Amino acid sequence: MGSDLRGDVHVACVGDAMVLLDLAADSYLCLPNGAEDLIRGADGAPIFGAGVVGRALAEAGLLAEGPRPRVPPPPPRPTQTVIHGRPSRAPSLLDWGAALAATAEMRRIRSGAGVEAYLAGAADDGNDRTMDRVAEAARTFWRLAPWLPIEGECLVRSALLMRFLRRRGLRADWVFGVRLFPFMAHCWVQADDLCLNDDVERLTAYSPIYCR
Repeated sequence: MGSDLRGDVHVACVGDAMVLLDLAADSYLCLPNGAEDLIRGADGAPIFGAGVVGRALAEAGLLAEGPRPRVPPPPPRPTQTVIHGRPSRAPSLLDWGAALAATAEMRRIRSGAGVEAYLAGAADDGNDRTMDRVAEAARTFWRLAPWLPIEGECLVRSALLMRFLRRRGLRADWVFGVRLFPFMAHCWVQADDLCLNDDVERLTAYSPIYCR
């Protein structure tokens, strides 16, 4: 039995519970007392393949046969948002072109596709993480969004914004979070402590579990 999670499985401890996101299966698993039952090594690192938790994860097929690739932790929840501000200029033809091209990409994703299909279009092509530029692009996108021929919940909205930023040569973090009682999953886009497509007050209920 493996001793660590598969590379496409991500975990967050929410109180005594352990929540896991299986990207390949597009599903979540919650172990109510998983955080309490988790065995840790001498260095404090979790040993996911041991004890009660290990047996549950092995039965669910979530453990890796070999060493897990390094997965950076999600960033802290943002403390600011851009959605109530306005861009400093009207959207340009380049902005419109990027938004419409991103929309066309989204429309090619088949109905009912899982989260990996949306993540695939958020490649790391953009390399500019300059906060002012990313924030201004997000404000511009927020102004364009009502006119784009596509609708959807947080997954679709965030995927569309990520594609828009990529086409403008910019990068940001796509963060997934979970909450309990009742269980809910949510995602948003952020750059450092700045949220690009949601209210920060709404995000306080969610514990980050994965960052793209």
